[in-house]
Amino acid sequence: MNLSLLLQFAVVLGAIAIGARFGGVALGLWGAVGVVVLAVVFGVPPTSPPIDVMLIIIAVVMAASVMEAAGGIDYLVSVAERIIRRYPKRITLVAPLVAYAFTFGAGTGHVFYPLLPIIYEVAHDSGVRPERPISVSSIASQQAITASPVSAAMAAMIVLFTPLGFGLPQIMMIAVPATLMGVIVASLVQTRVGKDLKDDPEYQARLAAGEIPPPTPHHVKAEQPPQPAAKLSAMLFLLGVVLVVIAGAFPQLRPVVPVGNTTAPLPMPLTIQLIMLSVGAIMLWLTKAPVAEVPRTKVAQAGLTA
Repeated sequence: MNLSLLLQFAVVLGAIAIGARFGGVALGLWGAVGVVVLAVVFGVPPTSPPIDVMLIIIAVVMAASVMEAAGGIDYLVSVAERIIRRYPKRITLVAPLVAYAFTFGAGTGHVFYPLLPIIYEVAHDSGVRPERPISVSSIASQQAITASPVSAAMAAMIVLFTPLGFGLPQIMMIAVPATLMGVIVASLVQTRVGKDLKDDPEYQARLAAGEIPPPTPHHVKAEQPPQPAAKLSAMLFLLGVVLVVIAGAFPQLRPVVPVGNTTAPLPMPLTIQLIMLSVGAIMLWLTKAPVAEVPRTKVAQAGLTA
């Protein structure tokens, strides 16, 4: 490893560090500065922008944004909440699996954020250290993004590995069991981390001083029946995810298009884009979601910023 390569590596890390310090779109802006330095100072030729990745992200973000505007994400969160509250004593195992499953299906961690206060409440009321399920659930959500067929991470891997002969099914056959087993092992380990609340002198002292509200094991949350449009939007989005997986697993089901002097199934990146954009359009049509609200949703703002 020569000095030039080490300096280039330092430029990459420096651009990431400065961008991460500012946060948001700054990460992308400083990434461009890093590319400029590499090209001008070190003569490294920049590659073409990852257009396929960007278009897949936009397509999935648009479909997820329509689902949020129709109330679908709130519906998914309510389903996750019911599952978590059903097994309070096993929350360190159940909450991470729920976080994984819902992030895997939605392709975004935004369905996980509203679960954090719920996980804390259920854990505290059950006498479980809240940091146990919260820490593993946060990691589980990120692991699910790596394995989800409609996530930005999967979009990048599809574009990178498809030319090498590794399509969506092959990537998922590795990513899904690897991440899921990691989450399960981490959950089991976390059940042993720290003292139980009843044995923690610091917690008991704060509880006695009134600094922490006492547990309410019999807390029951009043549930509102889901709106039909919310449930329908969630089902349509998940149907889109299933269609993406089927299209990746069975290339013969994709339409055959000309490729140079021959023909081949429609490329998987384009297939994902068309499926998810179509799902978004059908959701708008059937749920009557307010179109003006779609670009204002949290998913749209965070996804397009990313």
